[in-house]
Amino acid sequence: MHGLTTFMAGVIDGLYPRVCPGRGCGRLSERAGRHLCNDCRARIELYSSSLCALCGREVEGQVRHTFVCGVCRAARPHYDRARAAGHFSGVLRDMVHAFKYDSALWLCADLTDLLEGCLTAHFHADEVDVVVPVPLHPVRQRERSYNQSALLAHELARRIDRRCDARALERVRATETQTHLNAAHRRMNMLGAFRVARPDWVRQRCVLLVDDVMTTGATLDECARVLKKAGARAVWAVTAGRGV
Repeated sequence: MHGLTTFMAGVIDGLYPRVCPGRGCGRLSERAGRHLCNDCRARIELYSSSLCALCGREVEGQVRHTFVCGVCRAARPHYDRARAAGHFSGVLRDMVHAFKYDSALWLCADLTDLLEGCLTAHFHADEVDVVVPVPLHPVRQRERSYNQSALLAHELARRIDRRCDARALERVRATETQTHLNAAHRRMNMLGAFRVARPDWVRQRCVLLVDDVMTTGATLDECARVLKKAGARAVWAVTAGRGV
């Protein structure tokens, strides 16, 4: 089996040379099966400590106790905890954009490495019952031909030996892009956009939501709201990056 795995890795490397996607880099990756080189990986600014206990927003200064930010105190999110691996800038932003918009699907393993590290650092993976990606509207998915969050969720679920259910949650309303909306309008834009299609798979379970990027958290919050309404015991969320 190890020989077959090595052979397949060689075939994949031949089809998709492990050229680092970092802007202006272009070096071959030193890591088997990965494309991001060690130097560019080190440039990704990871989140570690001094975070809001709920949304994972970075807090100024050192916080040595459980801290809830003002945004979450004003409107408590429906998810129990959300965390992002790193700041959505530089190398990480380039990777996510290539993966999401340019069909650079070979970057899935590199991005899942970040999600897995985030999960290990901020959660107890053994408490997760099912992994659920944030869904795309069917029209958007046909346009793109794939859901980048589902690809990440499936790979993360495989690594932690959990089931990934990409059909448990559905997007039932096409929403306008969130890019130019403020936090309040993002929440309104997401309201009623999702429904739980398979409640038996989430009822009384700890659900791990997976998405590529979190900004205000409005999308994750609305997903968590309907999952909790369907009986989910807990909803956690992980993303590769967090924007502002």
